Amino acid sequence: MFPQLDRRAIQWDLHRNGGSIAATTERVLSRGSLDRPPLSFQPPQAPVTPAPPRAAPKVAPQPDLITRYNLKSKLSAAESPGEPREQGRGQETGSWSESKNERAELLRRRREEMILNARRKMESKDRQTGH
Repeated sequence: MFPQLDRRAIQWDLHRNGGSIAATTERVLSRGSLDRPPLSFQPPQAPVTPAPPRAAPKVAPQPDLITRYNLKSKLSAAESPGEPREQGRGQETGSWSESKNERAELLRRRREEMILNARRKMESKDRQTGH
């Protein structure tokens, strides 16, 4: 709370007033400083006991994007060799639609295409490296 003060001076003041944080804080705020501790004052050493290891909080794993956006069926359909994948945007290169629903659908399709393309690239890279 008071980084400009010496830690030893704070400990001395707390020792003098019986550990009252409120009294020490009031003294700092009213005078702007604390008395210097005598040279004979040695602050008590904190016990050095190893802290027991805490169990890491269990965080549920985040689902991958394929699961998150329900793209399993599109992933399996895109992997079928029968039909070539769309590389371009086709009719999507036209103007921005005035309809909110059409824009939302367009953005949803683009998001799905980006996720599926990234998945394909990752799988291709894994095959090339032999994983």
